[in-house]
Amino acid sequence: MKNALALVVLAVAFSILVVGAEIHIPADAPFAGTVLIAESFYEIVDDKEVPLEVAVWQGANGVRNTEWFDTRIEAHPGDVVILDPGQYKVDVWILAPQITLTTDQDTGGIADIWGTVEVDADGVILDHIAVTGPRKDSSSGHGIEVNRELVDTITIRGCLIEGNEWMGIHVIGPRGMISEMRIENCVVKDNGSYGIEAQSVDLLIITGCKITGNDQGIHIGSNIDSVVLEGNLITGNRSADVFRKE
Repeated sequence: MKNALALVVLAVAFSILVVGAEIHIPADAPFAGTVLIAESFYEIVDDKEVPLEVAVWQGANGVRNTEWFDTRIEAHPGDVVILDPGQYKVDVWILAPQITLTTDQDTGGIADIWGTVEVDADGVILDHIAVTGPRKDSSSGHGIEVNRELVDTITIRGCLIEGNEWMGIHVIGPRGMISEMRIENCVVKDNGSYGIEAQSVDLLIITGCKITGNDQGIHIGSNIDSVVLEGNLITGNRSADVFRKE
């Protein structure tokens, strides 16, 4: 049976109330440092809880012990993790499949993650969040990283991806294919390298976005089958607005 709590672990224990499938993290909750969103964090070995090792791209040869993370949030397929508006100096790893990470829509503001959001699970939706700012201690320098080894579909919509040191949206992983990568109604601007970089994607859909002030606005790399670009404003990028590798 699904746990009724989203467990956040920092220097002290802290529980966050879950209403149905919504995990609401208020601005005054201890949401900081390195953040792991996953379905579980421990296994039972000889009647003892043993931290799991999880595959993550940043650091430690792609593996981290769950106790390495400052903040742990338990979420399950279909859950919605809701942040209050404000800036959060965090790096986030999402290992729970088919969840949504979003801002509280009743506030009119946006949750601004100053760091990297790495998606290591399938079917994730990033909805109405910002990923901005320079590299921090655990950051890769990219805004949103999508791990093609673990992701089949991903949707990024209504997001602001701005001022990251390297790429705004970046596909990572040494192997694997993404079936569908959908980026809708986003603003991708003033990132140090590419605004959106994609490789090894069967279907890349970018609609209703404003993409400006990057090195290349959209970099379409190798192993891209189909591309849909509709209703975008792609202008003012330094070396190319849209580049496609031949």
